[in-house]
Amino acid sequence: MKYTLLPFLLSTVFLLMQVNFVTAQDGSAKATEKEKEGKTIRFNGLGRTILSQTGIDGNILKSDSSTVESFTDGEFLLDLALNATPNKTSEVQAILRLRNEFGGFFGSGMSVEVRELWARGIIADVLKYRVGDMDVAMTPYTLFNPDEEGSVNEAAIFAPQKEVIYYEQFYTDNNRRRLQGAKLDFGLDFTQGLEDADFSGFIARVRGTDFFTTPSRFITGGQAKFSTATFNDSLGLKADFGLNLSHTFDDLQSGEATAGIRNTVTTVDFDVTILEKKNIALHLLGEAGLSNLEFKDDSVSVFKEDDTFLEIGAKVHFKPQKLSISASFVDVGPDFFSIGAQSKRVDYNANKSFYHRLGVDQAVRMPTLFDLSRDRALYTFQLSDRLMAYDPRYSNTNPYGQATPNRRGLRLGLEYGDENDKIEARLGAALMDEIRGQGTFELKSFTLIQAAANLNIHQFAGWKNKLRLTLGYQYEQTSRGGVEIEQVELTSNLIDLGLEAELFPKFDLLFGAKLLTSEGTDYVPFIREFNDVEDFPGLFVADDTESLLAAGIKYEFKEGIYLTLQYQSFNSELGVDRTDDFDFNQVFVLYNMNF
Repeated sequence: MKYTLLPFLLSTVFLLMQVNFVTAQDGSAKATEKEKEGKTIRFNGLGRTILSQTGIDGNILKSDSSTVESFTDGEFLLDLALNATPNKTSEVQAILRLRNEFGGFFGSGMSVEVRELWARGIIADVLKYRVGDMDVAMTPYTLFNPDEEGSVNEAAIFAPQKEVIYYEQFYTDNNRRRLQGAKLDFGLDFTQGLEDADFSGFIARVRGTDFFTTPSRFITGGQAKFSTATFNDSLGLKADFGLNLSHTFDDLQSGEATAGIRNTVTTVDFDVTILEKKNIALHLLGEAGLSNLEFKDDSVSVFKEDDTFLEIGAKVHFKPQKLSISASFVDVGPDFFSIGAQSKRVDYNANKSFYHRLGVDQAVRMPTLFDLSRDRALYTFQLSDRLMAYDPRYSNTNPYGQATPNRRGLRLGLEYGDENDKIEARLGAALMDEIRGQGTFELKSFTLIQAAANLNIHQFAGWKNKLRLTLGYQYEQTSRGGVEIEQVELTSNLIDLGLEAELFPKFDLLFGAKLLTSEGTDYVPFIREFNDVEDFPGLFVADDTESLLAAGIKYEFKEGIYLTLQYQSFNSELGVDRTDDFDFNQVFVLYNMNF
């Protein structure tokens, strides 16, 4: 591996000078709480500097003289948020982004844009509204942003780069989706039977028109959530239930478009408290509903299909032991389709930022653990009108999250402790079968097991400084019988390891590792419009091993302001002959400031 370290080290020194400067500015610019009370305009935001040097090596370069073996890149970024409250019932915010690519001088590579713009308020102390950018989530089958693949219990050392991805793609807590439109919320209280009810509705545009054949696309929907009064005081019997609607449609009045889709998902979800005692709680919960997908041409329906889903289960919580056990039955129809819930975070067909093509024939390489942990170009918050591509090595049982279609089986779960306990652990399993075969009458069977544990070693030893070990493991097996050409047998193992050692206050030494092994065969269909199988590109063969190792330091100046310096090494062993093996090495420094 060849590295030109001098430019990188000089850049790091320059960065550290910037750190001292920005920290001083942060300390003097922030207003006190008392000062904020008298102001109607506030400034806050995020500043980020990231510099990295990435190199490549391996067998695949032996016959490839065109690939650059190392390069340096980075960015300097400031998101300045202007927040104004003109009165007690309204608020507006705009985020102005200033960005300069590493190596850009005298304005070269500089960009200025508006990253976010919204307004919200309350009408007559009853109706809440929001217009502009907003984050919305309903249920896992209507509007939801399922987690990405490639991690089970990711080590803390990989968190900074994931935080960059999440921030850039507008990923927030509770699996919310970033939309742009309008939203209304209001609630009612009752004195008998029902305790309260909350209503919300929204509409957002998710695609603009080209004024020719591509129409504007909108998504709209809403929820009505109800909570009952306690029916039986001795048992604590009560119920929460909701009605949910998500509707995606193309506006055929925009441009000259004559054809477009309609996708409607209607569900009811419930959480019935059967028993609520001091030491134990028992809940019956689930969701059921149906979807409809329609294609219209000149306002005439030329394609239409619908399907249903059902998920029902129980959860028991042993409160003194901090232990929860759950089990549910799942049946998601083969033609169930929900644009708002099945769109993935990772677009496996997107161009990668680093070494997208390799080898003498410059073939597109498959995404790896290295890419999933750092490459924001692979991630998206856009909604897809068809089932997106996936990699069966990382996720084959639920590639589209909880709402993955054509699945029937059981989900099991166990949770113990919380993050402040000596041990926090969880165990999950999914035992699924296809409902309808793809390309054959034979059905695939899926087994998925995920286990994670966090050990606060310093609590066992009575140390003041933190020493935390994180463990994660995922086992997945896919199988199908039949004649030889129909048979499928694919097994994958994913391991996450991490260690956080606090050497002195706010200064951490970090280690992390990811390991993937995958072996066997599968058929991965190519999906066309309306989620029909267009083709099977050929037998998918895996005999792969991927490993990602990382070590670094992190210093937290104060909450939300930190500096981390890391080294990561990625190794791949692909196929039987190993001619396509490649390795990545990366050194990067990241300074992040929330103010």
